[in-house]
Amino acid sequence: MSTWQHVVGASRLLDPGSGLDGPGEIWIRDGTIAAITSPGAAAPAEVQPEDQVTVIDSAGTLVTPMFVDIHVHLREPGGEEHETIASGAASALRGGYAVVYTMPNTRPTCDEPQRIAHVNRLAAEAGDVEVISVSALSRGLQGERLVDLEAMAAAGAGGFSDDGAWLADERLAREALRWAARNDVLVMQHCEDFQITGPGVLHECTCVQRRGLPGIPRASEDRAVERDVRLAEEENARLHICHVSTAGAVDAIRRAQARGLPVTGEVTPHHLVLTAEDAVAGGTDFKMKPPLREQEDIDALIEALADGTLAAVATDHAPHSDARKAVGFAGAPFGAIGVETAFCVLYTRLVVPGALSLARLVESLTSSPCTVVGREAPRIAPGAPAQINWIDIETARTVDRETLVSRSHNCPFHGLSLVGWPVASLLGGALRAHFEEIGVRIRTTRQG
Repeated sequence: MSTWQHVVGASRLLDPGSGLDGPGEIWIRDGTIAAITSPGAAAPAEVQPEDQVTVIDSAGTLVTPMFVDIHVHLREPGGEEHETIASGAASALRGGYAVVYTMPNTRPTCDEPQRIAHVNRLAAEAGDVEVISVSALSRGLQGERLVDLEAMAAAGAGGFSDDGAWLADERLAREALRWAARNDVLVMQHCEDFQITGPGVLHECTCVQRRGLPGIPRASEDRAVERDVRLAEEENARLHICHVSTAGAVDAIRRAQARGLPVTGEVTPHHLVLTAEDAVAGGTDFKMKPPLREQEDIDALIEALADGTLAAVATDHAPHSDARKAVGFAGAPFGAIGVETAFCVLYTRLVVPGALSLARLVESLTSSPCTVVGREAPRIAPGAPAQINWIDIETARTVDRETLVSRSHNCPFHGLSLVGWPVASLLGGALRAHFEEIGVRIRTTRQG
């Protein structure tokens, strides 16, 4: 006897990676998608009278593959007061994510194989969200000595990054890229020249200067991106630029791609919709690195995401406790949480007004990030594991930092009324509703 799930009634099935866009029904057998049929079509011939069939009525929802985030911070080990693997995975699931790549700036740093093994154990205990460790490039993120790259790759590192720091030593950066090119491994660079950043806390602009706060010039990012692109070209290495925030960085990436270089970039929801003025008015939950920039940068980022120059949306989910964020701009840490609100923020602020197509938004959260890191994407296609989101694109809900699943509350979107919330997900064979009232919209019945 097989166990089936039959998804009916969706307004739209949308998976750009599989070329799926339109009405339809999904038949899932024992956790694997078996067939996609037109609405009202007969059951697949494989369905037997003795099989158990659960009908999932998803009326009025958009159905997509679950999302992949190639840049989060889950803080464990060493920062459990801010987030744990378990709470971060639960937060990601609430936002519709099946896979997250966690950065190495933990305490201790993820720079030895046993650290990856430790995260894997915790992730396995936490649930079905897949947590992939990104290895540090240098020991302790100090930029002085490379990690054992081969050992970390063998342990399962999903990429290499000194995120939170920049591998400024050109000799070491070149050595890392040369090794990565030989082994077809991805280097993910946080591009920031800290000598230019100095004591800066927000973007260098008039509104920040009026507050008497030290600024971070665009040049701190632009010059680092230019250097890393040059090294990647010289070493023929795959290079991924994390959390792009400036028009200049976009231009450098676009020019590299025009020359045929394997250079990719990601952009965060907050850099796509918030400005330095929002940061000045909003407080330390808006303090992040790179900093929120100006409208001309936002326009360039949106255009680059729309045309594929920036391949992926990544949240840079960076939890910090209320106490750490409550000390003013000068002393508060950089970062904001984002996995639970990514889709609804971008759907409301970009898709609804027509600045970005819905198909491109879904692609940037599913197949495109997987292309960057070289893994198979969640798909709505026969033979694929069933990793499916139901998204309510009609009902407005207000972001409430107190009800988010993350252990931390540093959410710059608190209080916004947004549409496009992931309301349920199917992962590991289990249907999870993310809102109590969603039973009205998605319900299950059993037939046999």
